[in-house]
Amino acid sequence: MGKIIPRWEWRTFAKDVKLAINLNDYEKTRHVESKEVYVLSAVVDENPKVRDNKMDVKSLQQVNEDGLEQWKPILKVDFPLPKEQLAEVYRVFRVAPPAMDKDVYTFDDFMKLAEKNPNILPFQVEKIRDLYDVDTCIVEYATVKVDGKEYKTAAAEDPDPSKVKRIVEKIGLWGRENINYVKALKRIRKNEL
Repeated sequence: MGKIIPRWEWRTFAKDVKLAINLNDYEKTRHVESKEVYVLSAVVDENPKVRDNKMDVKSLQQVNEDGLEQWKPILKVDFPLPKEQLAEVYRVFRVAPPAMDKDVYTFDDFMKLAEKNPNILPFQVEKIRDLYDVDTCIVEYATVKVDGKEYKTAAAEDPDPSKVKRIVEKIGLWGRENINYVKALKRIRKNEL
C-alpha cells in the first residue's frame, strides 16, 4: 500500500435514511455495485472484508469526543494468501489460527477454515453505492443487502474530523448513532437492526 492516511468516518444504517439535502445537487464521484464478504470476529471489532478476491482490513484507531471513528487500512492483499499472511489475518481476529497444512490458501480455502470457527462471522453483503463530493468531503449513500434484508446507509468520511461533523450536520443526520459496518452486521445477525 502507498501512504496510508487514516480517515474519520460517520455512518448510519436504517430501513430508510432521509437526508436534508439533495445529493443530486452535488458531483457524483462514483457509482459502485459489489458483492463482498465481511469476515468479522466475535472477539474484536476490526473490519475485514473480501472484495474482488482481495482481503482488505481496516482497524479502528480511535473514537473522538463527537463519536466519530478514525479507521486506518492495515492490510490489503490478494488471494491466494501464503499461510503466514493468513496467520496474520487470524491475529487481527484475535483468534488462534487453525492448523495449516498448505503453503497457500485460496479464498474458498480460507472460508472453509473460517466456517469451522464459531468466533469468525462471515456475512455475504451486496452493495449499491453512490459517492458524492459534498464540500470536498466524501458522502456515500447506499443500499445494502445482508441476510436477505435490505438497509439504507449514509456516511461521511475525510481525514479532518471537523469537516465530517459539519457535513453530517449539513445532511441532517447529526444526533443519530454512528453505526459502522461491523456494528451494523453484528446487529443484523442478532435481529437488532
